[in-house]
Amino acid sequence: SLINKAIFQAPASSYGARSHPWSPAHCARVRSGAGYEFPCVWIACKRAPAERVVIHCHANACDIGHIHTLCARDAECWRANVLLVEYPGYGTSEGVAYERAVDRHVAAAYVYVTEECGVNPRDVVVLGRSLGTGPATKLAAAVERLDGAQLGGVILHSPFTSVKQAGLVLLGQIAHIMDDRWDNREWVRAYKARTLIVHAIEDEVVPFAHAQELDEIRRAAGLHCKLHSTHGTHNYFSYYRDYLQPILEFIDSNIKPGMGARRLAPLADPIPRCAFSEAQVRNIMAMVKAQVPNEAEANVPLGLRFYGMVDSVGDTISPVSTSPTKSGFSRFGSSGALSTGSSPPKSGRTSPKTPQKTGKSKSISPTSTIVGDIDPENDADDMILTPGGAKPRLTPLRG
Repeated sequence: SLINKAIFQAPASSYGARSHPWSPAHCARVRSGAGYEFPCVWIACKRAPAERVVIHCHANACDIGHIHTLCARDAECWRANVLLVEYPGYGTSEGVAYERAVDRHVAAAYVYVTEECGVNPRDVVVLGRSLGTGPATKLAAAVERLDGAQLGGVILHSPFTSVKQAGLVLLGQIAHIMDDRWDNREWVRAYKARTLIVHAIEDEVVPFAHAQELDEIRRAAGLHCKLHSTHGTHNYFSYYRDYLQPILEFIDSNIKPGMGARRLAPLADPIPRCAFSEAQVRNIMAMVKAQVPNEAEANVPLGLRFYGMVDSVGDTISPVSTSPTKSGFSRFGSSGALSTGSSPPKSGRTSPKTPQKTGKSKSISPTSTIVGDIDPENDADDMILTPGGAKPRLTPLRG
C-alpha cells in the first residue's frame, strides 16, 4: 500500500547471499512462520565471556549489513552477544514489510534465541532503534503475557509514541490518512521489564516529547523507566557518550552489589541454523588462501572466493544441518498475538537542523560516517552519523 511504502523505506541491499561482512558461521536462517527463512546475524563478544544477548531491532532505511560494523563495538562494550534481526523486504530477506510481518520476524528471533540457542529470557535484552522500538515493545509485552517470562531489559533508542503521531509532526495533516502502526503508548505499559529510553533533545525526526510521554506513561503505571536525554539529532550523536555508555550503565545496574554478573555459555559451534561451523569456515578459508588466484580472480572479494571454493569442492564439504522446528513459535507468531489497535493522542513538535559535520571522515558502512580522527584506543569523542532513521515520505504509486 501507499502508506506502507511511506513508512517502510528499505534501501538497496548492502549485502548479498555471497557477499557480506560477517562470517558464514555467524549467519542463521531463522524460520519466519510465513513459509520462508530470513537472516539473523550473530556478533559474539570477543574480549570476555558474554553476560547477555542483545536482540537488535534496527531503524528504518537501513539493513543489518549497514549496522554490522558498528554493532561489533556494541558487543564488546556491553559484554554481549548481539543478534541482528533483518526485516521482511530488507537486505536479502523475503517478504513484504508491514507491522505484523516485522513483529513476526522479531518474535521468531526471540524464540530462536531462547528455545534453539538455550538462552534464558532474563539474559535477553531487546534493543529497538527508531522504527525498531515498535516491535521491541510489543515483544516485551508478548513475552510476559504469552510466555510467562520477563526479559532482562528493554532499550528504546529514539522511540515514537506511535507511527501516526510521528507522521503528523513530519508530514502534517496528510498523515491522518494512515491507519496507526505501533502505538508504543499502549505497549510500554503492558510489560514490567526494566526500561531505558535514550533520546536526543534536538531530534528532528522523532521529537523528544515522544520519549517524555512514554517515560511518563511507565512511571504513572508504577513501572521502571529511565529516560536518558542526549544532545545531537536523530542520526548524528556521540556514539560513546550518547549511546554505548548510557546503555552499559543501564544493563550493569541490574547486577546486584557484591555479586558478579552471570556469564553465558559460549555460542555453540556450529550455531543453530547457521550453514557452516567455525571449523568449516577456517578449513575453507585455508584452502582459499593457499590457492594462488589468476589475474582474473585477483580482485574478487574474499567472500566470493569462499563460496566459489565451496562450489568447487562440492560434496566434500557438507553444510551444517539446521535445528528442527520448535513448537514455541506459535505463541508469538500469529497475526493477532502481537497486534491491537487504538486511537493515539497528539504529541509535541520540534525541528532543529542537523549540525554540520566537520573534520576528517572514515567510512564505517555505506550510510554511516564517524567524524574526527579515529583512535582505536580511545574513541570516546567520536561523533557518528548513523544509518537509518529516515523520515516517512509519501510518493505516488506507479504501475
